[in-house]
Amino acid sequence: MDCTEFDEQVVRLEKIKEVAEQFVLIRLDEIHHSDVNLFEFDYDVTLMFFFLNADEKIYGRYGGRGPEDAESRQSLAGLKYSMLAALESHKQKTPQRYERKKPLRIRSLQAASDIRGCIHCHNVKEIQNAELKRAGQWTREKLWRYPMPENIGLTLEVDRGNVVKSVETNSAAGRAGFKAGDTLDRIGSDRIRSFADAQHALDKAPWAGDLKVEWLRDGERKTASLALKARWKESSISWRPSMQRYLAAPRLYGRDLNLDERKEFGLKPKQLAFAHRDRVLTQAKNAGIKPGDVILGFDGHELQMTAYDFQTWVRENYILGDRVNINVIRDGKRMDIPMTLKK
Repeated sequence: MDCTEFDEQVVRLEKIKEVAEQFVLIRLDEIHHSDVNLFEFDYDVTLMFFFLNADEKIYGRYGGRGPEDAESRQSLAGLKYSMLAALESHKQKTPQRYERKKPLRIRSLQAASDIRGCIHCHNVKEIQNAELKRAGQWTREKLWRYPMPENIGLTLEVDRGNVVKSVETNSAAGRAGFKAGDTLDRIGSDRIRSFADAQHALDKAPWAGDLKVEWLRDGERKTASLALKARWKESSISWRPSMQRYLAAPRLYGRDLNLDERKEFGLKPKQLAFAHRDRVLTQAKNAGIKPGDVILGFDGHELQMTAYDFQTWVRENYILGDRVNINVIRDGKRMDIPMTLKK
């Protein structure tokens, strides 16, 4: 950081300090004895701020992260923007409206008994998932909690967390009429003032069906119902610490074919194609894979990548227990070999 950047950072800190002084500031180093049904947020997180009054009515939240890195969804300007919105809500006496759940301390759950010492944020989600399984309430949908606004086609500004930076044209938000520069005001019944607010609201949204949204454009309020397609919440969970136990591996390894070999099989120059090595691991062997089989990928996807990159692609697109068809060339003939993905 050069001197100019340092000076600018000092100025930003001074400005946010002026706003912060209007709050009673409390830092929670641990929340395993706090009510996690009050402090609801994406536990695969860097940090999280809650703005609430003395009656524990929440005005909003700020924080969160995305798959790209731990800090790209945060800025001092964005925090200040959300704090000012919370102060305005406090002045207007308009906290968020949602049904308060029965208090829950994470340490009271049976699945937490095996954890000694600090319970990290991602552990909270792991414990909650374990409790759901113990109660027979686990579903595959629980893997995709707190979806990104990008899942409905919206990218939000970092410094103004409810202002639309861009809209994916062929998306639920794009079809509803959103444009860059719009101010996202509500998702369902939740008022949106930050990326974290948006994630929280989308977490409560249905897995398919209609979702009411409201936004402002040049002072005019607009409303629409987003048509949510089945599985809209799904995206890669490979970056989430709480989800590592659900990641699958193809257990297929080998040498990438050279150009002449690809030409012989009628394959494109950069298409995934590797000859399986002599040693076949149990998962693949039980499925029927043999040494020398040419692996083209899964489920008919024509992939442009190497055998090494294929490992990452599988982790990002499949989960433990998924049933796949391995696309194979054996003795010059193409075939599909079914396999269940395991660790």
